[in-house]
Amino acid sequence: MIERTSAFHQLKVADTGGVRLLKFEHNQQSSMRLDDPFETDIEYVRYFHIALAIQPDIKRVLIVGLGGGSLVKRMWRDYPEMSIDALEIDPDVAEIAHDLFEVPLDDRIRVIVDDGRHFLSHSSALYDLIVIDAFDDDHVPPHLLTDEFLRECRDHLANDGVVAYNLIGSVHGDHSKPFRSFYRTITNVWHSVWMFPVGLHESGPIILAFGGNIVVFGSDIDVPAEELLKRIAKRVEGRVSIAGFGVLGKDLYQGAIRSGDVPLLVDPPGRKR
Repeated sequence: MIERTSAFHQLKVADTGGVRLLKFEHNQQSSMRLDDPFETDIEYVRYFHIALAIQPDIKRVLIVGLGGGSLVKRMWRDYPEMSIDALEIDPDVAEIAHDLFEVPLDDRIRVIVDDGRHFLSHSSALYDLIVIDAFDDDHVPPHLLTDEFLRECRDHLANDGVVAYNLIGSVHGDHSKPFRSFYRTITNVWHSVWMFPVGLHESGPIILAFGGNIVVFGSDIDVPAEELLKRIAKRVEGRVSIAGFGVLGKDLYQGAIRSGDVPLLVDPPGRKR
């Protein structure tokens, strides 16, 4: 086991059962199979590839939250037309990703040590896909969830671009207000929103009420649910090689989400970038 205290986290890297794990404090952030560094046992990472079913012509990607680089590595290998900017606020994590999780040193991957919001506020770059997969311990930093930040993401998306979020929460029940506030906020910015509670087709109401990872996509592209599910089932015409990808459409949630009783997420007064 390797333990390190960075400016942001208590970091731990350990190998167990043929898998290398990266933890922040007590929470697992990344994993890598030791016999295949492009594979991870973390389920939600697979769902980000659904972005290609929404917008097949993705070439420029921004990923906020590098961690062990599971998504960065897989997109780099599987989609040679893509170039990827990966933001990581913690320089120790960026070092670990290269040294211990085999994130390639390649011209198509640019790892930048910066906060996601600070980077976007000082950048003129446009992306086809922006992924927010950043966690401070067990929650997404609040400044990456607000209406103002989502609009900044939209300003950095090319026409018909897609934003994707990994969140932990529940859709219904006593603990659902944080997620429902985010849902209200993202639907205030993009015309189309799709959400995939991980494991919904297996656990149904339990997942919706008690929570877990929820991968959410926003875009101004109008892709009807039927067409989206068809593209997922066909693995985007065979381009997506992720194991089990063809059935991920079963986790598309198409029910109602109550949002009238929760606030829009906005920056606190006087917040500076």
